[in-house]
Amino acid sequence: MRAVVYTRQSLDKTGSGAAVARQRDDCRKLCADRGWTIVREFSDNDMSASTRKRRPQYEAMLELVGTADVDVIVAWHIDRLVRRLADLEPLIQLTTDTATRVATVTGDLDLSNDAGRLVGRILASVAQGEVERKGARQSRAQQQAAQEGRPSGGRRPFGYGVPRRHDGRLVWDVTEINQPEAELVRGAYQTVIEGGSLRGIASDWNGREISTTMGNRWIHSTVRRLLLNPRNAARRTYKGEVVGPASWPAIIDDDTFDAVHAILVMPDRNTTTGRARKWLLPGLAKCHCGSDVMTGWTRHGKRTYRCRAMRGHLARAADPIDDYVSAIVVERLSRPDAVDLLDGRVGPDLADFRAKAQAIRDRLDDLATALEEGVLTLPAVRRSSDRLKQELVDVEARIAALSAVDVLAPLIDAPDVEKAWVALDLERRRAVIDTLMVITLLSPGRGRQPFDPQKIQIEPRKPS
Repeated sequence: MRAVVYTRQSLDKTGSGAAVARQRDDCRKLCADRGWTIVREFSDNDMSASTRKRRPQYEAMLELVGTADVDVIVAWHIDRLVRRLADLEPLIQLTTDTATRVATVTGDLDLSNDAGRLVGRILASVAQGEVERKGARQSRAQQQAAQEGRPSGGRRPFGYGVPRRHDGRLVWDVTEINQPEAELVRGAYQTVIEGGSLRGIASDWNGREISTTMGNRWIHSTVRRLLLNPRNAARRTYKGEVVGPASWPAIIDDDTFDAVHAILVMPDRNTTTGRARKWLLPGLAKCHCGSDVMTGWTRHGKRTYRCRAMRGHLARAADPIDDYVSAIVVERLSRPDAVDLLDGRVGPDLADFRAKAQAIRDRLDDLATALEEGVLTLPAVRRSSDRLKQELVDVEARIAALSAVDVLAPLIDAPDVEKAWVALDLERRRAVIDTLMVITLLSPGRGRQPFDPQKIQIEPRKPS
C-alpha cells in the first residue's frame, strides 16, 4: 500500500522541530511494521490546526491524495490532522471519494462507513473541546499575568530582551532592557517631540541596518506602533487597556510617553504614506487671500508656490522663499534673547493635563458602566460622552502644544544654530517654522519680478 505521512506541531518555541521528528519516527515505524511504502511526507511545524489559518503542507497532502494513487494517510493521532469539526467533513468527503484510509499510531480510523465517521466526529469534537478549554485557561492565565504586571509572552519587543541560558538553550529575558535598542527608542521619542517624522526615524534605522525583532525593515506604521506601546513606560496592558504598572523597568518616563502619545493620536496628524511633505512651506505658508499655498512647477521645471484655492492667483519662485524663511529662523534663534521664546510656551505643568485626561477617561468608563447597569439611559450617556470626548480631544491637544518647547530648545541650545538647522530633517524644520511664525506670501506684481523680501509677510506666532 502507498502511504503519505503527515506531522504537525502547534507551537515550536525552540525551532528545533523535535516534536514533529518524534511523530515522523513513530509514523515511519507504523508503515514499516505494516509493509506500507511511504511515497511522500508532509509537515506543518509551529502551526495550529484550531484556527482558520492555512496549513500549506496539509493542503498539499490533500491535493496529492485527491490526484494520485494513495491508499492511506498516516498521522500520529487524528488531532494532528484536524482539531475542528468543520475541517473533518472535507477530509471525510475526500477519503470517501478516493477510498483512502486514515491510519494513526494510536489507532486506525475508517471514514468510509458510518461507524468510522461517527468515531471520527467524536474524536474531532473532543479535540475541539480541548482547544476551547485550553483557550479559556490561557485567557485566564493572561489576565492574571496582566493583573500582576508580568509579561504575556509572544515575540520579543524591540527595546527589551537580554539573552540567557535556560535548560541548555538560549532564551530572551524580556523583563530586562536591551540597552542598544532602548537608546534608539528614547531617541525616537525625542525626535517626535522635536517635530520629526516617523518616516524619518524608519529611514534612519533602515539606513543603519537596524531591523525589527522579526528581522523586517521599519516603516512609519511599525515605528508608530512601537512608540504608542505603553510597555515602554512600564505600563501593563490587557486587551488594549492599561491595567496597572508592569514588573519590568521603563525605557522612557511617563511625561515623555504621554507627550508623544498625544502628538501621534492628534486627529489632524497626517500619516498617509502617499502625501508625505517634500518641501518646506506647503500647508504652512498662506496666500494673501488666506488660502494655503501648494507646490507648483513652471513649464521650464522651476518649482513655485501657488495659491491652492485659485489658479493664477499667486505664483512665486519657491527656492528663494525657502532660503529667506530659513535665514529668518536662524537669525531669530541665534539672538541672545532667543531663550525668551520658551517662557510663554511652558505654561501649566504637563502632569496637570495628564491627570485631567485620565479623569475624563475614568468618567467615560463610569458612563459605560452606568449604561450597562441601567442607571442611565442611552441618550443621556451619549450626550455626556460626546461632551467628554471633545474635552479629551482639547486636553490632548494641549498636552501636544506644551511639548512645543522641545521643538525649539535643541536649536536655541546649539553652539551653531545654522549648522543645527541644516542638520534637521524636513519635518522638524517645518515644526520649528510652525511654532515660531505665520507666513503670508503677497502678490509679487505683474510680469517677471526680482525676489523682494518685502513681499513675504512674517508675523510671530503667539504662544498657545
